[in-house]
Amino acid sequence: MSLGTIEKKALSLLSALERAGKSVSSVAVEGRRIEILLSTGEAIDEFDKLEMRHGKA
Repeated sequence: MSLGTIEKKALSLLSALERAGKSVSSVAVEGRRIEILLSTGEAIDEFDKLEMRHGKA
């Protein structure tokens, strides 16, 4: 199974960004569209915005 031209383009963009020192969090290929999300550098805590209290409100 060989990679298509869109997948090859996505991989070349990914390697170019990594060589430039960028941190990539995800790459998505949908049809002819390539979406690359860069990391912001800060760790995302999925429980940070939740407020949990026990007892009386």
